[in-house]
Amino acid sequence: MKDYYGILGVANTATADQIKKAYRRLAKENHPDLHPGDRQAEARFKEINEAYSVLGEESARGRYDADRAAEARKQAAQAPKRPQASRAPVNPNFDISNMAQSMGRGFESFFGFNPETGEITNEEKLSGSSSKKKQNPLDMSQMFERFMGFK
Repeated sequence: MKDYYGILGVANTATADQIKKAYRRLAKENHPDLHPGDRQAEARFKEINEAYSVLGEESARGRYDADRAAEARKQAAQAPKRPQASRAPVNPNFDISNMAQSMGRGFESFFGFNPETGEITNEEKLSGSSSKKKQNPLDMSQMFERFMGFK
C-alpha cells in the first residue's frame, strides 16, 4: 500500500488545509509543463495527484486510514515474536535465612555490634574512637616498607 501521507510530505494527523497546501506546492513544483520531456517529473506529478485524490476527500481518507491500520495490525501479527527471557534455575536447597545470617556476621564485623542480640563486639568501631594514633590517609610509608621488606 502506498504511503500517500509520505508522498505529500505531511503527517497522518494533518488537517485538510495542510494536505491541500502540500498538494498545491508539490503539484506546482512537479507539473509536466515546467519539466517538458521529463518522465520522472510526470510520474511524480501523477503520484501526487493520486495521493491528493485519496487524502483530499474525507470519506476516501477515512477508508485509506482504516486500510492502513488493518495492514499495520496484520504485519504486527506476522512479525516474529521476541523470545521471552529465561529464568534462572531455582535451587531447591536455597534458604534465605542462611543469607540473612551471613549478612548479620558482616554487619557485626563492620559496625561492632550484633543487631539481633544487641551485644557489642567491638567497642572501638562502635564508639568511633581508636587507641591508635591518627595518621595521614595519604601516608604510604607503611605500605612501602612492607612491600620493600625493610623499615
